[in-house]
Amino acid sequence: MVTVDKIGRMPRAVKSAQVAMMIQAMLGLVGIVLLSGFFFGGTVEPASAAGFLVLTYVLGLVSTGLIGWPAFNWDSRKRSIWGAALAVESLLALFSVAGLVLGPESRAADLIDFNLVVPAAVVVLLLLPSVRTWFDR
Repeated sequence: MVTVDKIGRMPRAVKSAQVAMMIQAMLGLVGIVLLSGFFFGGTVEPASAAGFLVLTYVLGLVSTGLIGWPAFNWDSRKRSIWGAALAVESLLALFSVAGLVLGPESRAADLIDFNLVVPAAVVVLLLLPSVRTWFDR
């Protein structure tokens, strides 16, 4: 009979964080596809908005790649994957809070936003002791 040790199985918190990051990466890919339509369709009006669109496109590519890489390399259980996921999600939550603080018309209701709640939840999940133990390989 084969026995599986308790540390070998992926805890629910680890799986939940991975699923949340995969959803973020998939939504990032959808955004990149939609922005690609503007580039290849040539529908950018006025022309001065093209620079902002390029910046948005590049930031979308980079953030999607930085979210997707640890999420899809999760099974390696390396500590560097845990650290990269924690760093990326912390930065996303920080940028979301900065956008709310620096925004001209920010309200308290804006704190309940997908771009803040999901990265913050992933950071909390990644900081749980069972998650750190699982990635300690």
